[in-house]
Amino acid sequence: MSSQEKLEWVISIQEKLNEAQQFITRKSWEKCCIYRMPRRIRDAQESKKIYEPQTISIGPYHIGSELVQDMDLYKWVALYQILRRTGQNLSLYFDTVSQVEDQARACYQQVNHLSSNKFVEMMVLDGCFILELLRYYPARGTTGGNPVFANKRIVEGIVLDMVMLENQVPLFIIDRLLKLMNGNQHQNDQALDLVLNFFNPKWLTGIRMSVNELNELNRSLKQEECLHVLDVFRRSLLHVRPQQGTINKHRFRWIPMCLKRWLHCLCENKASDSISGREQVLHSVTELRKGGVKFRKRNTSCFLDFRFKNGVLEIPPICIHDNTKTILLNITAFEHCHMKISDGVIASYVVFMERLLKSPEDVGHLHRHGIILGDGAQAVDMFKSVCKEMLVNVHDGYYADLSKEVNAYYSQRRNRWRASLLQKYFHNPWSAISLVAAIFLLCLTALQSFYAVFSYHRPNSS
Repeated sequence: MSSQEKLEWVISIQEKLNEAQQFITRKSWEKCCIYRMPRRIRDAQESKKIYEPQTISIGPYHIGSELVQDMDLYKWVALYQILRRTGQNLSLYFDTVSQVEDQARACYQQVNHLSSNKFVEMMVLDGCFILELLRYYPARGTTGGNPVFANKRIVEGIVLDMVMLENQVPLFIIDRLLKLMNGNQHQNDQALDLVLNFFNPKWLTGIRMSVNELNELNRSLKQEECLHVLDVFRRSLLHVRPQQGTINKHRFRWIPMCLKRWLHCLCENKASDSISGREQVLHSVTELRKGGVKFRKRNTSCFLDFRFKNGVLEIPPICIHDNTKTILLNITAFEHCHMKISDGVIASYVVFMERLLKSPEDVGHLHRHGIILGDGAQAVDMFKSVCKEMLVNVHDGYYADLSKEVNAYYSQRRNRWRASLLQKYFHNPWSAISLVAAIFLLCLTALQSFYAVFSYHRPNSS
């Protein structure tokens, strides 16, 4: 290596070290919240439609894509209608977003390809379009002057694209634009109200939230720092965490991940009655039924409120439709990417359900009990597909303790014997009647034999 080559090599290394220093100094990872779909998860999927927008581009990752260019005109229509309705000047909106451009850019994993003007223009257009959709489409009778809102099929495609990992804008941008439109600069979290009316657990559970539940959810989320539409929807699914006794909360949930894992390993090594990894893996519905476990629908709008008591596993309903896979995949991918999420609760839920549903018979049983709603035929393949390349520790996840409880009940022989007896002889009324009749005849036969023997050995009265 010549001295010149060595010098160039040293300079390139120093440049990389400087980049690393800037990365640490700026703490970019703390601000980033809108990511690219990880390649490992992306490559495991059969179709790009699950993670790439098919109707509209929101944010910088798919801007200019030929697939969604047709919607650009309707973004300008939305902005025009807002300016016409409010009488405000266009520069007011661009100046408002320009003030927080650096903060907005920091939210994205990759955004260097856009100039300042192009980035601000994109934020204004996308934010205003989202606000027009959230404000007018739920009314069903109005379109806000935007003809695209009159087409239900297109709107459904837009809504699905709005929960994709790569298709987000920061919620604070939407909130600033909404305050500007309303002329109220002092009221915060106005955008959160609109997003929650559109994106709440009913989309997955099929259960409509009451007004009180929705208000309580709204108050709860206003205490948190919601990042974007996908984050709001994810948090809404977690709005009522199960209380102690519903699911044994993980012992180390709020301890930093590295310390949590160390303590967990320490406790496992010391425990004399620790359960092996093989035993911790949850059995399927069919197998658990053989062990006496019963399944029941849990009427709750909380997506994750499971309960196991006295051999009965209560599961909240989930509505399986064409978009369920897309929704779950993008939420779990966000949990995988975002460093501030230490417990991938939705990912743990997907793995838990994938363990339960191994065959059409498993799905059919939960469908008959109202737990699986909609198109249950695709449930097995859907959960299996979402689980591909998902890094979830089944021994240390959100449902680890619940799985241990269920498996412990399943492993008790008396429960399996009782279940076998009930399924074999009491699965329908005729089987039960036949068993009772057989027992009755057996008793009569025994009684007859007793009297025959008794009369033979009894001395004559004479």
